[in-house]
Parts: sequence; structure tokens; C-alpha cells
Amino acid sequence: MTPTKLQPYLTTRQDPSVRFFGAPTITHATGETTNGAFSLSEHVTLPVGLESPYHTHTREDESFYVLAGHVAFICDGKWIDAGPGSFVFGPRDIPHGFRVEGDAPAQMLLLCAPAGFEHFMLELSEPLESAPVPPDFGKVLTVAARYGIEVHGPLPKRDQPAAGPSLDPRTATMRWIDAFNHRDWIAEAACRTHDFRAHLSMIPQPFDANSWAQFLAGFAESFPDSKITIDECIADGNNTIVRWTMTGTHKGTFQGVPASGKLVSFTGMEWNRSVDGLIAEHWAQFDAVSLLSQIGAVAQSSVTSAE
Repeated sequence: MTPTKLQPYLTTRQDPSVRFFGAPTITHATGETTNGAFSLSEHVTLPVGLESPYHTHTREDESFYVLAGHVAFICDGKWIDAGPGSFVFGPRDIPHGFRVEGDAPAQMLLLCAPAGFEHFMLELSEPLESAPVPPDFGKVLTVAARYGIEVHGPLPKRDQPAAGPSLDPRTATMRWIDAFNHRDWIAEAACRTHDFRAHLSMIPQPFDANSWAQFLAGFAESFPDSKITIDECIADGNNTIVRWTMTGTHKGTFQGVPASGKLVSFTGMEWNRSVDGLIAEHWAQFDAVSLLSQIGAVAQSSVTSAE
């Protein structure tokens, strides 16, 4: 038997984009053009909240490369947070799955070796022009069995911090902010070193790890729906600079000011220094005068005259 002669390709497939589990997906390479070695697909847009079932492959290993957004993977019961530029390996015979988290859709490459999984995706796909619909899990189970995939059900509840630090400082910072937005204090603490220090506007003394945790809890009580939106995030070496906007509702006493019920929005910038993938030092400067004026702690005339 003469093996298929392999050739270099720009794109090995010309299949149109489809919806796989509702997400636009492109197949770039299949076993037919890689001699069965691997397949390569791209999930172009994965909406926040989309998650795979908890499942096990028995025929192929999976490799994920996150191009954009934030994806939480669970592999053999351990959670891993992955941001842009992260590579995650999911070996066969080990249960795993993923969920898109954060504030923006994700984009991700999926490489399976050997090939074959691409046919599973194509069999369960819908035309791209069709509206996203929930998957028919009866059909998913039937098709999965033919491809040697064991579906265990929904993803396990996340009740432990992420598995290990992120060596990408940008990912570490964005994961840290995402943990605050979700009030996941276990994951938030797992993003910091034991000798963490924080320096904030309005606060004369730096926080250590314990006083920082108390401050966050108190702030979340004062602004229970507060959320940080990242406007820009730049990494240089082990340092990360973030420009952000925070919004929330003043529903508890803050800096001695009783709850006003007012919506607030203010901007800020922070610098984070990472050590071995964890946040070791945090400096934040934000528009404290604007925040205080919005909750009635500073007269608007004082703000105007200061300007």
C-alpha cells in the first residue's frame, strides 16, 4: 500500500464555517490531508457562558490555544484559567471540559491528534446562517459513542482555586480581576503571593494579604454589583499596566458615607508586578474625587473649583 503523499497547504479544507454547539467554527485541517495525524479547527466566537459537557476522549488527545478572551478548563477535577496566548493540553482517557468566562467572547484553536474528532464536530454542526439553538443531548450522546467519547454530564462545580499560577502576567492580572467580578474570593486569593502588598488611592498605608482581603469584602458589601471593565491591558516583562472603568451601586456604607443607592462610574489605572505567575505588588490610582462626589461625600461645587 502506497501512503498518501503529503503536500504543504495554506488551508487544507475549503468547508464553509458552521455552528458547533452554537459557536461559529472553521475546520482548517482534517485527517484526509494530514494522513490521519491531526485535525485543526478554530472556534471563531465562543460567547461568555458557553461550556462543553464534562467528557473523556478515548481515541485522541486535545490541545487548546486561546487566541482571545478567557476560558476556564477543568481536567481530571482541577481547574485551569487560560487567557490569550495560553496553551492547554487535554490528554485522552482523562475527563475534561471548558467554560468561557470574563466579559468578552473567546476565540480558540483546537488541535486533535490523531485526526477524527473533526468528523464528530461536523456531524453535530448546523449551518452558520442558522440561529444558535441548544444542542440535542440525546443526539450528542449517540454520536459521541460512535467516536469513542464518553459524556459524563455538566461540568463539576468550581469550588477550588485555579490550578497553579499563570506565567503570562497579562493573563494573571485579567484572571485576578475576573475573580473579583465574580466574587470568587478563593480564586482571587490564589492569584496573589503570600507576601502580597497593595497601594491604593485614598489609603495611606499599604495592604498586606489579610487586610487586602478585608478591604475587598468591605468594598463588595458597599457596592455589591460593582464590576471592573478592562479598557486596556499591557504587559512588559513581569509588569502589567491596566486602564479600567468600575461601575456599581452604592448600597452600603463606604468611607463613612451611608448608602445612597446611587449608580457610580469611575476610571482608574493599576500597575501589577508578578513573581512566578502570581501578583506580588499592586498599585492603583483612581478618580477618588469623582467616586466620592457621586455618592454625596464631596460637594459638586468643591469638585468643580478643584478642577
